[in-house]
Amino acid sequence: MDSNIKLRIKKVRNNTTQEQFAKALGVTRQTISQIERGINTPSNQLIKLISKEYGIREEWIKKGKGEMRKSPENIIMEAVKYLSDVEIKAALNKLNDKFNPSKPEEEDKATVYKILDFLKEQYKKGDQDMRGYLTIKLKKAFPEYEEYTKKQNE
Repeated sequence: MDSNIKLRIKKVRNNTTQEQFAKALGVTRQTISQIERGINTPSNQLIKLISKEYGIREEWIKKGKGEMRKSPENIIMEAVKYLSDVEIKAALNKLNDKFNPSKPEEEDKATVYKILDFLKEQYKKGDQDMRGYLTIKLKKAFPEYEEYTKKQNE
């Protein structure tokens, strides 16, 4: 790995404290401190976690090559392939309600169903760890998600 990885990780951390950054990643503040001082190098697992948590490209963290941030399209594509049918429906319903509070037209429904079919296929390709990670993220992004899924399962 590039010796300037410590500077790139510090740049990702930006305006948060080492303690806050470490907590978000599930590691100790000392781990982050040792990486930023060049005492230790981050594990591939930690790099993957930083990439997922902060939307940073792994290649940029490791070698400083290319753009720092993942494109919104890449983040969305990575995320949706790990959503369950219920999660996808909940997210699409929330978006539909937000952008079109009236009853959707038939062509809008057809578009939503096409998106839903695509998202289901992407989710099926994902692994269990990523599905769990995204479920947690979805619950944070959509606080009403848990209530919605309970109603759907009744």
